[in-house]
Amino acid sequence: MSDADRPDDIGGSTRAGAPQVGRFSDTPLAAGSVAAGLAGVVVGFLFVPQLLALALGGLSLARREANGRGRALLGIGLGLLTTLLWGVVLALLLKWWVTSP
Repeated sequence: MSDADRPDDIGGSTRAGAPQVGRFSDTPLAAGSVAAGLAGVVVGFLFVPQLLALALGGLSLARREANGRGRALLGIGLGLLTTLLWGVVLALLLKWWVTSP
């Protein structure tokens, strides 16, 4: 039997109250936030992926996607980190431009 044919809960083997490990397809906004956050790390100079990571992570938290909180927070963290780094680089470039003769 392949994994696609198996039900998630075989014979009630999961404990009551135990957190289920979600797949990326179960949390599309949180997964999109992580993907955009990673894209922001790779191509941080574009600035759009960082904003997308922040927006999708915020939407995921607002909609309370099941098992998506960790992924949403990871996406938000990556988005914030790359946004702050981008701001520092821009501030240094602006300072250099202003003080250059």
